[in-house]
Amino acid sequence: MEVVVDKISELPEPLLHYILSFLPIKQVVQSSTLSKRWNHVCSTIPVLEFDKSFFESKLWCQDTKETCEIQRKKVELYHFVEQNLLSRRRQGLSIKKFTLAVCLSTPKSVSRVNRWIEYVVKSDVEELNLDFQTFKWKWKSYYPLPQNILLAKSITVLRLKACRLDSYFGDINLSSLKILSLYNVGTNDQIIQNLVAGCPVIEDIGIENCCGLKCIQFSGLPKVKSIELKSNKGVETVELEASNIYHVHIQQFEASKINLVPCKNLKLLMLGKLHITDSCFNYHISQLPLIEYLSVYWCDKLESIKISSHRLKTLHILKCDKLVEVEINTPKLCKLSYLGGNTISFSVTALAYLSKATYQMLHSDAPWNVKKMELLANLSNSKLLELLNINSTKDMVIPKELRDIVSSPSYRVKQLKVEISKSFTTHEFIELVDSLLWISPRLELLLITYGEWIDKNWYRETISFKFSYEKPILTGENYSCCKFLPDPCWRQCLKSVTIENCREPANVETVKADKEILEKYFYENAKILESFQFNPKVE
Repeated sequence: MEVVVDKISELPEPLLHYILSFLPIKQVVQSSTLSKRWNHVCSTIPVLEFDKSFFESKLWCQDTKETCEIQRKKVELYHFVEQNLLSRRRQGLSIKKFTLAVCLSTPKSVSRVNRWIEYVVKSDVEELNLDFQTFKWKWKSYYPLPQNILLAKSITVLRLKACRLDSYFGDINLSSLKILSLYNVGTNDQIIQNLVAGCPVIEDIGIENCCGLKCIQFSGLPKVKSIELKSNKGVETVELEASNIYHVHIQQFEASKINLVPCKNLKLLMLGKLHITDSCFNYHISQLPLIEYLSVYWCDKLESIKISSHRLKTLHILKCDKLVEVEINTPKLCKLSYLGGNTISFSVTALAYLSKATYQMLHSDAPWNVKKMELLANLSNSKLLELLNINSTKDMVIPKELRDIVSSPSYRVKQLKVEISKSFTTHEFIELVDSLLWISPRLELLLITYGEWIDKNWYRETISFKFSYEKPILTGENYSCCKFLPDPCWRQCLKSVTIENCREPANVETVKADKEILEKYFYENAKILESFQFNPKVE
């Protein structure tokens, strides 16, 4: 009889720890019952994650009707955590990562968690993640964070959620901390300032949905690379001084004053939901010469802004409702995205490198006019143009009377992608294609994405058109379709068209009608067309 050898158990302990680090803590606990060897390995694993999957919420809530079985399981869970942490402390074993997500509902549960945190801190924990789930609305009733955490020199990563940090006035010494994340934490300006000052090697700061703050001021942070401040209630002022910071994201509903000028090495800037003025915005952009990525969204006081930068590569302007004028002078811009109304005036200069422009229509059903056409033209100095948030095909059909008086706005565009919310009939399809080919009359690729209900399920489908051209023969004839264009349009030089993935195979009649009307359309309008290929979707 062949003897089965347990080769896994013979692996070195560090390797077994590494393997177990990929398992949920419940499976680690189950593995400890396999043998004495596995019990020792599991009790010394340096990564402990007691998250929501470990502590069922009903075991922590005070109003739960506890059966004997629930009570027994609860005691077992508490005992396991307690003994595991205590054993590590006695053996002098360090903890690489500790995660705890619990709902504290009684004084006994609070004292228990305090004790666990003390064990963890004394075990030289490196990464500490604490989530004190709560259903309380008033942050002053949150769990008060033990002060020993703020003196833990071993911690490199600290993430806190749903706790209180507002009554500590002693020294803070987190000498190894590099990453700090606070979410739904009750605190105040002075504590936060002292906390960050007590982290001399801090690199990443994230403060979100916290209460008790009015003015966030950070200075003297030579190691900081990233700061994110989002949705912190009551914050009116943000002032940052970090000489080597790379990334700043500020999303504050009530903030009307910011000062980021000392952050001269800033490259990625996101400003959202701020009450800043045009002069404040324009001044900052002019004083931050190294910015490569800029996103401005929901800033309701901006009306006329100027963006001049020789380094900027990506620009997003999204839903700034009062914005009526934008002046862009960015010679190295590669990506430009705009979400908003069509009454805005864009002045765009030097876009030699622009590869992608996106226009997300806030009101796609607004009628096409000269102003809207000018906006589209200013967004069309790119190889790829995306037109998004379009409700139906009729919203993209340019009226004939407008085509007769203005030039095709996107004649430089080679690739056009259009996203439409609703499906369409064959007649609507051909009207859409005709309009898009007027907007961009020398396309190489056209992508039309639309939504469709099939068997009570919602699907997104994409139809692609690939075009090839022959160099036009200039006869001196003035074609009415090209009267505003520098070169002949597709009607004079289209050689081949290939259409792929057209509709669902189940719609046999629709697919057949699409093929017939598209083939007729292209052969009637393209004077030298040689090839028409229609490849419907295959199940």
